[in-house]
Amino acid sequence: MRIKTVHSVIVVLISLASAGAQDRDVPSDVSNAANRFSKSAFRANMRFLADDLLEGRGTGTRGQELAAKYVAAQFEAFGLQPAGANGSYLQAVPFREITVDPAASECSISVNGTSTRLQWGANCLVRGSELAPDINVDAPVVFVGFGVIDRARQYDDYAGIDVKGKIVAMLAGGPANFPSEERAHFASTVEKRRAAAAHGAVGIITLWTPVSETQLPWSRMPNQAEAPSFYWLDPNGVPNDSFKEIRGSAVLSMAAAERLFAGAPQSYADVLKAANAGTVRPFALAATARLHTVSRHRDTTSPNVVGLLRGSDPTLSGEYVVFSAHTDHMGIGRPVNGDRIYNGAVDDASGTSALIEMARAFAGLSKPPSRSILFLATTAEEKGLLGARFFAHYPTVPARSIVADLNMDGASVFYTFKDVIGDEHSTLGDTMGRVAAKLGLQISPDPMPEQLSFVRADHYAFVRQGIPAVTISEGLQAKDPSVDGRKFVENWIEKRYHAPSDDMSQPLNFDAAVQYMQMVFLVGYDVAQQSQRPAWKSGDFFGQLFAR
Repeated sequence: MRIKTVHSVIVVLISLASAGAQDRDVPSDVSNAANRFSKSAFRANMRFLADDLLEGRGTGTRGQELAAKYVAAQFEAFGLQPAGANGSYLQAVPFREITVDPAASECSISVNGTSTRLQWGANCLVRGSELAPDINVDAPVVFVGFGVIDRARQYDDYAGIDVKGKIVAMLAGGPANFPSEERAHFASTVEKRRAAAAHGAVGIITLWTPVSETQLPWSRMPNQAEAPSFYWLDPNGVPNDSFKEIRGSAVLSMAAAERLFAGAPQSYADVLKAANAGTVRPFALAATARLHTVSRHRDTTSPNVVGLLRGSDPTLSGEYVVFSAHTDHMGIGRPVNGDRIYNGAVDDASGTSALIEMARAFAGLSKPPSRSILFLATTAEEKGLLGARFFAHYPTVPARSIVADLNMDGASVFYTFKDVIGDEHSTLGDTMGRVAAKLGLQISPDPMPEQLSFVRADHYAFVRQGIPAVTISEGLQAKDPSVDGRKFVENWIEKRYHAPSDDMSQPLNFDAAVQYMQMVFLVGYDVAQQSQRPAWKSGDFFGQLFAR
């Protein structure tokens, strides 16, 4: 197995040499670096980052700052240049922290004069406002399908319905007939809030669905809602993606959604069937809703970490390839089997460990690649990709000089794999395909599009700034025929995702981590060597929407 792996790496380097920037030979120490990735070094980083001492690395906490400073210390030890703020490795991200007070908040539904107050956690969760600690809205409710508008596809969930001054109720997710990554974009909270505000809505109710339940069981939702939410602040102190028109937001369980649709033209069960059939339509409900949210606001900061390896080419060194992973996780929350620390070993101590090892490998080359490499460890990914979004808005290098982001949101630690998930949006996908083929790996489409992964990882922050970006991850084809990759991942999501059991005691495969790091390293090296910067594919949805 080891001989086959080394041979594959050498073959891919020969290919890269023939296709590389300015027809230069690839140094032999690149192949050595690709084969020196160490299980023990990876595991040691991961073990520290996922230790109880760091208390789950919640955004803005001492534990997350310890993780950030650990990464910064590693970057300094490797000889990377500090590329944060004020000559340091750290970029402080200003945040508004919002903590909902469930006891003082209310979510109630009135149908035909009968009002029902929904129980916090059991069937309703209210969302704190980024603009005011006490918000209130009481208005009729209008159902607007998924709350999605896509002019290019002539799709409009608001067509023919007046929602001005109303609360809009919408299904979580997006239309099933949309391409998976476009669906993920339109299903994002910010796009739905933007559309609702533009149509004059004053509140939003998101309806849990069977698909939502596969992404994260409702029973785990209260812990998510009780944890503080965050918004990054611009230089004027304005929260990102804030919509003053929206005066209240809530999420309802499926049981509560059935109650909301009492007396409506369609039952909630009928609506779910229509959504599956692609025939969902907007209509007014017989209900009104009252959403009252009380929350505590606190301004704080949390650091991104940025290290720089200067490129070797006099011209291309002014361009940057970003490797990213996030240091934060969920912190301390509701106990599960007596454990309150959400360690985040896989998500994303593993990705951060891979980022450290990427930095070690690139810094150890006798000659850096042509382009410069930025190693970015972000904060607040779990709060909405906020550290990455802040960096993408306020990068510490010229914005137009960033050519790509290669993100690692959970390094492969489940099983050695035969395929990786491809990217069809930019030429990064071509690079991935070339490297994967030489390593004996297949390229597969997203095997779990219902997870909306494209908008749930830090690379999406760069996509929104017009920068080609991808999160590199393994597919569901395991090398071991006794391992069913899909069942493994589905079970992990159900049992360990955003739970205290995502710790170092779970089964972990560090051979898979080495395989993953080799793939990411070689893709990054190829991108950093190419004479042309990565580009969006002609006609690509995201390229047309965001490209500069």
